[in-house]
Amino acid sequence: MNRFGDEGQIVVRLLIAVFTLTLIGGSIYYVLQNYQQNQQVYHRKALSISEYGLMMAFEELGKSPSWSKGFPKTDYDGGWYLVKMEKITSNDTLFLSITSEGHLKSAAEIVKCILSLNVTGGDSVWTRRSMQ
Repeated sequence: MNRFGDEGQIVVRLLIAVFTLTLIGGSIYYVLQNYQQNQQVYHRKALSISEYGLMMAFEELGKSPSWSKGFPKTDYDGGWYLVKMEKITSNDTLFLSITSEGHLKSAAEIVKCILSLNVTGGDSVWTRRSMQ
């Protein structure tokens, strides 16, 4: 009779161990799924923030076509953006590379645009050549 009692305890302990492992596995799965969903949201928002930084650079260029300072780290919508600009001359054409980085928590996204300067009748206008 004692022998059946030991087997019963082993089965109960085994069931407790399986239940515990299932609970831990389920909790890990839930946490990872939640983390992945948050990361997707952060990346979409970081992209939006970087696009906003690019838009602000376009606005400054509209006011002053010779502007090329970029923007330092600037807080925006819970994250921040940074805009870098680089002038490049190739075959008598002036190009302006604008790179905007958007950051939100652990996510970062970058958008880049290349403009060329067109001078017509004394007016200068930046024309978009490519965007990534």
